[in-house]
Amino acid sequence: MQELLVKRCMENAAHLSALCGIPAYVLSVLQRILFNQDKTPAFCDECTCSRCDAMNTHLYGCNEAYRWNGKYIYYCPLGLVFVASSVSDDSGNLVGGIVMGPLLMGDSNDVLNEMNDYTRSKAAALPVLSTLKVTDLSEVLSAVTSYSAGMPHSQVGRFVYEQEKLLNVIYSAQESMLQQESDDSPYPIETEKKLHTMICSHDKSGAQELLNELLGHIYCASNFDLATIKTRVVELVVVLSRATIDAGADIREVFLSNTNYIQEIEQFSSLEELSVWLNCIMHRFIAYSFDFAQVKHSNVVYKVMQYVKANYNQKISLDDIARHVYLSRSYLSSIFKEETGKSLFSYINEVRIEKSKIFLLDDSVSLVDISSMCGFEDQSYFTKVFKKATGLSPKKYRDSRGLTGLN
Repeated sequence: MQELLVKRCMENAAHLSALCGIPAYVLSVLQRILFNQDKTPAFCDECTCSRCDAMNTHLYGCNEAYRWNGKYIYYCPLGLVFVASSVSDDSGNLVGGIVMGPLLMGDSNDVLNEMNDYTRSKAAALPVLSTLKVTDLSEVLSAVTSYSAGMPHSQVGRFVYEQEKLLNVIYSAQESMLQQESDDSPYPIETEKKLHTMICSHDKSGAQELLNELLGHIYCASNFDLATIKTRVVELVVVLSRATIDAGADIREVFLSNTNYIQEIEQFSSLEELSVWLNCIMHRFIAYSFDFAQVKHSNVVYKVMQYVKANYNQKISLDDIARHVYLSRSYLSSIFKEETGKSLFSYINEVRIEKSKIFLLDDSVSLVDISSMCGFEDQSYFTKVFKKATGLSPKKYRDSRGLTGLN
């Protein structure tokens, strides 16, 4: 990240931080440095959470922001909220970002109660914003980083830059085939093997160069027929995914992504779009072979928890939650169980029971209404789940608090 760009981002981040009262940091992706304009220690510097690596957490946030048009809201493993916005260079490549946080979103007690006393005392002083306000913050931050970088959050710069480089490679491939006086030039299998090695070693620039070579060969050997090229690109995505798995990425996540990628490939109507897309996919694979797994899983779990707390009074299906966090049902269930030690449905019932305890304090609300208000199908099922969780029926629980139950 160039010094002038860092300075510009630092200045704009300082203005936004002063206005909102929320810490802001500039992150250089390549240097793996967080620039802090405030001389006081950052919250992350004093965090005692053993599961959290601050640099990887915020690198993940900036990579996701780059993926999602310049802005991303995420949770750290401790449950605190951060907002990231990516910064690109003149070529459209991700070079850094601005990160704001930590902050608390919604009901802060839920998060604070899970912390140890020392961390809770520190976190209790953090800003508390509604979900809508956090979304507003992400939009403003996105505008700030776009202004700082001097370009919009899009692939326009990357599109032009990568197209120019790819054209040069295609010309070279054409000349090579002409010299061999044959369009049936053998596929450069050695280049593919080298690409695998580059991805495993996280060498983005080297992998980019080799990927362009392979694309140049595929384009020329296919006589620039889009349908044929799409088929070959699918094969190339498989090569990239295998290399990414060997580099340490989560095999389930890679396979899930591949399904979506194959669907995306079919939608492209030009070689230029397809080329830029494939370059982005390669960079994304490399990024996710870094140590982002723990961060991503924690982020997903907290988003699931927020979704359940916001919708506990309605029917919640596994499909609904999976769509909300963009994961498959089986992968989501596996992650949630791994991170929390309980099944997703157990957690849903746990939230509903805790909410029902509050309603039970009001003796003007019937048990039938409470079961409905907490998302249970009927009163008998509510009673069964409540008794299993507390050892008491809802009525006895209400009576034990000195209140008169109504049936």
